[in-house]
Amino acid sequence: MLNIAIVGTGIIGNSHIQAMQELDSCRLCALCDVNEAVVAELAAEHNVPYFLDYKDILDSVDVDAVILNLPHFLHCEASVFFLEHGIHVLVEKPMANTVEECDRMIEASKKSGKKLAVGHVQRYFAPMRFVKDVYESGRLGKLCMFTEIRTINYFAENRPKWFLSKEKAGGGIVMNYGAHALDKLFTILGAQDVEILSSVDNIKNDADIEGHAQIVAKLSNGVSAAITFSGYSTSIYDTCFFFENGMVKLNGGCATVYDVNGQMTQADLSQYGGFHFAYQLEEFCKYVCGEESIVTDGHYGRAVIKAIEQIYA
Repeated sequence: MLNIAIVGTGIIGNSHIQAMQELDSCRLCALCDVNEAVVAELAAEHNVPYFLDYKDILDSVDVDAVILNLPHFLHCEASVFFLEHGIHVLVEKPMANTVEECDRMIEASKKSGKKLAVGHVQRYFAPMRFVKDVYESGRLGKLCMFTEIRTINYFAENRPKWFLSKEKAGGGIVMNYGAHALDKLFTILGAQDVEILSSVDNIKNDADIEGHAQIVAKLSNGVSAAITFSGYSTSIYDTCFFFENGMVKLNGGCATVYDVNGQMTQADLSQYGGFHFAYQLEEFCKYVCGEESIVTDGHYGRAVIKAIEQIYA
């Protein structure tokens, strides 16, 4: 059983704790957060020690791996620290703010021999697993196009302020949600270089991040993608995979199949049940133990950041 510490106890941190409670392959051994009131209460609830500085964890706790749920600008620094000290790392997406930071993390993993994984959790969602099965089965023929439209009030008052700083977040709506859209493509087709044409801007306020973006991408196998983000309105979130003999539309945790004759069928996702964070964590544990795993590694995470850098360029 792997002893795992969680660094960063925000919303996603709690999801990782819930995932650990569902698995026999790992257990929570420590929590860390700069907000002492929050982390102390959570640590008491789960009967584990807590820390305010992640560098203090290793002096007091027997830990095999860490899950890093931190602001983006701390991903590289914290990952390298733990890898250099012989600890496996699962870092939340996006992997880092730049390709250069990704390279530092990959090199630290290589030198230490410890595993580095990136938490692109949406590949474990039931609708995405269904789409992957449709693609691999060939039942709708070849994949030719992908579209995603996502709108949200990105500048809502409850969003942590570091998200609105390019230095800390690495960017705005593209860095945050573009990582998910690219992961959907790469989940199906594998991580690869892409040709990109894009427009990003902010007409909402004086924050130094973009609030909207339109992106057209072409993959090496000819599949094209059109991605539209707007951070100025209420929530719409539609993703479509276009095949030669139909389409699969993802929305609200559902998947709808449209065949070549226009027949619409709601997909049965019951076989893809289970908590997606638990599925991801189980795959991470397999990866750490040298077993076959579908968890995304540092090279995959780097490919996503490389594409995002191209979008901004």
